[in-house]
Amino acid sequence: METLTANAAEKVKSYLDAEVEIAAGQTVVKKSREMKIFREQQCFTCIIEHDISFEKVNADGTALNRAEIFLLPEEYPSFLFAWNDFHISLPTDYRQWQQVNPHIVSVCMESVEAPEDFAARLAAAFNALEA
Repeated sequence: METLTANAAEKVKSYLDAEVEIAAGQTVVKKSREMKIFREQQCFTCIIEHDISFEKVNADGTALNRAEIFLLPEEYPSFLFAWNDFHISLPTDYRQWQQVNPHIVSVCMESVEAPEDFAARLAAAFNALEA
């Protein structure tokens, strides 16, 4: 099996409220978000496209899940808390790294687990930003 099942793709789409494209053995989620970046006396509004993908689906339904999420520095703590506090534990091979600049944080996450679990955890973290 190389791509997500139709059922798994539908769950991912529902959890993340985003478009899902399947091509060349990879499932890509098209999720964007409006961000307002304040700098001195100015406000910049931009639409950020997050990179979320699922590939190398195994027979047991697990896959290599990847995401690069862009956050404002003040959003990072609540996003990360919700990500780590999700009711399904992170897999032991989970990797995370971030790149920080004064106005935006890029959080990269990678795991091998059921794509539905990864998407549900990611949705919970996004929801924490809206609370």
